[in-house]
Amino acid sequence: MIYIIIAVHNRRALTLGCLTCLAQQTLTDQRVVVVDDGSTDGTSEHISAQFPDVVVLPGTGSLWWAGATNLGIRYVLDTFSPGADDFILTLNDDTKIQPDYLASLLTAYRVNAPCLVGSVSVDVNAPQRLLYAGTHLNLRFPNIENWADTRFNNSYALLTKTGSYFVSESLPGRGMLIPLPVFNVIGLFDESHFQHHMADLDFSVSARKAGFQLVISAASVVHEYTDATGINVMRPMSLNQFWQALSATRSPINWKTRYHFALKQAPYTYLYFGLDMLRIIGGYALRQIRGHLYALCNSSSFAKKMSP
Repeated sequence: MIYIIIAVHNRRALTLGCLTCLAQQTLTDQRVVVVDDGSTDGTSEHISAQFPDVVVLPGTGSLWWAGATNLGIRYVLDTFSPGADDFILTLNDDTKIQPDYLASLLTAYRVNAPCLVGSVSVDVNAPQRLLYAGTHLNLRFPNIENWADTRFNNSYALLTKTGSYFVSESLPGRGMLIPLPVFNVIGLFDESHFQHHMADLDFSVSARKAGFQLVISAASVVHEYTDATGINVMRPMSLNQFWQALSATRSPINWKTRYHFALKQAPYTYLYFGLDMLRIIGGYALRQIRGHLYALCNSSSFAKKMSP
């Protein structure tokens, strides 16, 4: 049995679309648990009306991804008493999946067991554009190499020509198949230190350190709505917006989250954290400089065109 945990908040259309995909799966040995963390758009009511077999758990509105996911996992453990051959699948609602998605995850597990199985991500609007396909993670210095960029040139076709399975050093939570014994060894997601971002990274790294292989299945694809995910720190932002992003729960550059990851996972905590923050601040400064130079060049070109 695969128990699918989906944490949602005020994205009714996306949530219902994701549940429609799950209802069309060729593998029917599944049970879906949605944790609705304080939605005000009628998400829970619409789920109950359209998908009566889906369990909907109410959240407080302050659980965020890790807390909501843990609530769903605890419900599964307490209610269904799953066995060692069962799985938890964490899945985001801002995704679409094909009917053979769950079956492909299970096949990948059986080929590579024991392991956690991660999904490939592509752009829902451009399915050949590869977004995620495994990582190399340097825990001595802050560097996460996304193989979608460095190995596969963001091409899903190139990925499928390369191989069926890839051993990764971390996994994302949008489509992570976790055997139940993993929780017995490392516990649930660390919601006290990673409320939203990096909870999946921390969990998968902890699982790898505990001896569980992390495998990416090329056939297990989630189509991602890229414009619906969190705060995009790469977009232009003012200094005040950047400052706020450093402490926002929804932000991937939240300094407390990154500090706790360094404290928990990096062998040289303060070196890792210091270099990580220097990289983030330096990256912002470079983007600002490039933006100003671009604006200056455009204004100069415009002035030349307008001059007699």
